[in-house]
Amino acid sequence: MFYEVTSKRTVIDLKGRDKEIAEKYLFENIMFFAEAEQRAYEMFNNENNVIAIKQCKIMEFVNKRTDEEQSIYYATIESLFIDETTGEEKATKYVVGLFAKSVDEANTIVNNYMKQGLSDLTLVGIKRTKIVDLL
Repeated sequence: MFYEVTSKRTVIDLKGRDKEIAEKYLFENIMFFAEAEQRAYEMFNNENNVIAIKQCKIMEFVNKRTDEEQSIYYATIESLFIDETTGEEKATKYVVGLFAKSVDEANTIVNNYMKQGLSDLTLVGIKRTKIVDLL
């Protein structure tokens, strides 16, 4: 599972004043909320305050980061199928994560990913996140 952790830390701005900034990180292979919290505090060496932790809706990542300039995007995909009991067409939505430099690149990556599927897949939407890194 993936957990999204938001932390706050104090930095000094250009005018020499203290300024609090919030950053979001995505932790993978976490089974429990407490494990996400523990890993976050270990990573931040207790220098950042963990202000929020939530389970992320991402099912998987479709690619790996190959460039520091790539951002993390969420893509919502809809899978259509026929219910064998009722004979009606139904849809299931799920979210995948990916790394890309732009929405256009993210769109290309997701469309290539969907071509690998055996079912009828439709791209519902792509959203750039404010997540700093996948850990």
